[in-house]
Formats: sequence, structure tokens, C-alpha cells
Amino acid sequence: MIYKIAFASSGGARVDKHFGQADQFVIAELDSEKEDYEIRESRSVIAPCHGGEHSVISFEEVLDVLSDVSAIVAQRVGPGAAKFIEERNIRIYTLPTGIEETLCKLLEDRAWEVDKWQ
Repeated sequence: MIYKIAFASSGGARVDKHFGQADQFVIAELDSEKEDYEIRESRSVIAPCHGGEHSVISFEEVLDVLSDVSAIVAQRVGPGAAKFIEERNIRIYTLPTGIEETLCKLLEDRAWEVDKWQ
């Protein structure tokens, strides 16, 4: 099965953005059958948080852009955003590491089986 994962990244190599401050997400596809991955694209969004202020509408706009992902990986995710994301049945990981390193870890741990990704 193919799973799409969104990474909050400013440069495309590391997970270095808080979910609410991210204006770009790198999208990777993880193939659970082949146990392989491919970085596919970058998607731009309007960051939903500005100095600690945010709205439900701004979260909705970001998650509409990421509507086809099974998981989001960010440096941090606040409790309000986490609740909103989880209500959409999207898994959240807070791993401030390299994107490829994280993909290898998800493959090694077979995270989709443990988390029951959609």
C-alpha cells in the first residue's frame, strides 16, 4: 500500500518547522509492500499560526492542502493543532530530524501497522 507523508520543512531536507509555522510541506510516498519511499513534491500553504494566534479556518486550509496524507511530521505540534489533525484521522509525529532518516525509521518500525494509518 502507498502512504503519503507530509514533512514540515523549510529547505526540503530536514523537519525543521513547527506545524503552525510551516509554509511548506515536503510530500513523500512510502510503499509498504516494497518497503521503499520516494520524495514526490513540495506543497505551499499559508502558515496557520502567527505569534501564537491561529484560527480553525487556517488549520482547515492547511489540512485541505494535505487532505491525502496519512501522517504529518513536524518539529512540534501544539495541542490545539494536534486535536484538529487527529480529528481528520491523520497521524502526527514530532521528529526534528532529516526527512530521509525519518522515512527510513518509519519503514524500519513498520509504523503504518502500529498506527493503523488510513
